[in-house]
Amino acid sequence: MNQKQMEYFLEVYRQGNIQNAANNLYVSRQGVSKIIKTLEDELGQLLFIRNPHGLVPTDYATALLPHVQRLLEEYRTIESMRTLASQSKSVVTVFALDHVFAFLGAKFLLDFHRTFPDIILSTVDTTDDAALKGVLEKSCNFAIVTGELDKTRFCGEPLFFSRYCARLHSSHPLAKKDKLTYKDLDGTKIVSKGRAYQCFRHNMDKYILLPGLKVDLVAETADEMLIADLILQHQVVNIGYDYAAMLKPHPDIVVRLLGTEDEQGQTIYLAWDKTTVLTKASQKFRDFLLNWLPQNAL
Repeated sequence: MNQKQMEYFLEVYRQGNIQNAANNLYVSRQGVSKIIKTLEDELGQLLFIRNPHGLVPTDYATALLPHVQRLLEEYRTIESMRTLASQSKSVVTVFALDHVFAFLGAKFLLDFHRTFPDIILSTVDTTDDAALKGVLEKSCNFAIVTGELDKTRFCGEPLFFSRYCARLHSSHPLAKKDKLTYKDLDGTKIVSKGRAYQCFRHNMDKYILLPGLKVDLVAETADEMLIADLILQHQVVNIGYDYAAMLKPHPDIVVRLLGTEDEQGQTIYLAWDKTTVLTKASQKFRDFLLNWLPQNAL
């Protein structure tokens, strides 16, 4: 089975119709039929059954589908690597907790580019768990996540500490307070990033659910536009990190630190696979980031 056969199979499976698949592939109907027939002969299995409404995939085709999708994704990854390699530049990929690079700002990206013009920095906003999984699966070179890290699997360097905070409408009754406790949230409507994030699990489990506080969880989302609308239009309180809360200020939204102790928050770490030898480009990125942060008072 080659790449062309897999692409034709996938398109026919999606469309359930030879002509529609041929149109999308910009080839003739006969060409698609020939490829599918050749593939069936190679596999020794029937892939599609004709009925009055089109083509119905066989059980074998349905079982084959996820394997074909994974193989095609690998082909695309290899092609992408070839394209980047042709630019004679190294790539450092970082899966980071949402808004971390927005917090570092454009200055960080420009400073890094000026210092290392031959290194492409590729960043992806995601969750803590997905970032660490990406490191272990070699989908990225680094993760920027909350700690503590599993030291049996990861190496890490602390970047900065972020306090928990609440964002709320300036007219909200709790906005009159300079600082909020978790007890203040009892009975309120809240929105947060969600259980895919350690911040949410830490806040909800340790400080809200275990003490028996009652909150109305309106939604779990990382969409900043939705969060802002819920705060402004519906008096919902958002809980999260202080580093992210200051990124998009609004005259009607106030930020209040959350908790009674200064340590109620989490340290943000740069993490990488303990079993992986860092590339030279990765080492340069790590060292640059660790030196840049204290110099820029972040």
